[in-house]
Amino acid sequence: MDSNEILIVGVGGAGGRLVDALAVLAPTALRTVMIDTDSKALAASRAVTKLQIGTSVVKGNGAGGDGAKGRRAANEDVEMIRGLFVSTGMAVVVTGLGGGTGSTVTTEVLKAAGLAGMTSLCFATQPFGFEGAPRTALARAAVPEIRAVTDGLILVPNDKLFESVGSDSISEAFPKADTALATGLLALWQLLTRPGYLNAGPAELAHVTRPERGIASLAWAEARGRRRAESAVKQLLAHPMIEGGAVLNDCRSLLVSIVGGEDLTLKDLGDIMEPIKAVCNDEVDITVGTSVDSEWKSRLLLTLIATRPGGWSTPEARANTLEPTLTLPTRADAPPPRNGRGGVQTTMQLEPAGRGRFKNTDPTLMDGGEDLDIPTYQRRGIRL
Repeated sequence: MDSNEILIVGVGGAGGRLVDALAVLAPTALRTVMIDTDSKALAASRAVTKLQIGTSVVKGNGAGGDGAKGRRAANEDVEMIRGLFVSTGMAVVVTGLGGGTGSTVTTEVLKAAGLAGMTSLCFATQPFGFEGAPRTALARAAVPEIRAVTDGLILVPNDKLFESVGSDSISEAFPKADTALATGLLALWQLLTRPGYLNAGPAELAHVTRPERGIASLAWAEARGRRRAESAVKQLLAHPMIEGGAVLNDCRSLLVSIVGGEDLTLKDLGDIMEPIKAVCNDEVDITVGTSVDSEWKSRLLLTLIATRPGGWSTPEARANTLEPTLTLPTRADAPPPRNGRGGVQTTMQLEPAGRGRFKNTDPTLMDGGEDLDIPTYQRRGIRL
């Protein structure tokens, strides 16, 4: 898939920060958009295209955590939002749930992408536990709306994300968290755009993350040296997003992307996949993509997307985790990740591919009976 066919859209403050972090890490220019009500945040954004919405509603300020204001802002400028999506391809929408803009405008953005015939993936953060019930409720209400209008939803709990970057000061932790998430996004972008005999395109990604299968989680790890496969998979299984193995034990579908050098061997693939499969249930649908980069000698980058049943990740659910069933030898920590360049990719589909879209979703009724879960293109009878 050509990189120009992928549009990366940040919605609200959190989405905008992720777009900025991704722009810093990316090896080439990306097609990026930021959508927000906040004029100051837009002015500071690195996005190629910036769209301010809801000027008459919030006067250039943020929505202030008010979901009703965010929805009115989206409705006011819905035609401008739709105008962003004028070609086929894929839209990757990044957002933060719990705020007034991200929790409401994201749905309209995804509807617009679907109306244009684009495959869409939504990458959303969940509020911290300490942020309180109102923000959690707003974020929770957004999930079924988003699931109804996207090909895949990856949820990232902020509590788990910040656990993965350490206990730094606030001024250091937030940029580190943005960079960590951007690394995961960049891994997806590389998976989709890296040329090869069999590309892992939007259809394969949507097959793994399709909404009727549940909510997807994302994790990644890198290692170098003679025992890099063993080290990388150990880091991956210990990643906070894997929840001690619970995500893999419960997941219905799994995508594993493996980036390595020309010295990547079939034995390496086995050393990576066998420990992962040992933690998974027997019914999981697994897709593996490999990418060989000449600059990555003795290096491995693993990226994992796992989709399991359920619609919301709660602190209580995250507490009930499983220990990995594998014990691997320890070694020195791997050096910090670096971005690869170029490469050749192949994919192995371990189960028959297939995908559904906008199926089996219960209606979410608000404001006197308005069904917000029905996408515009469904109401108009447009077939995708």
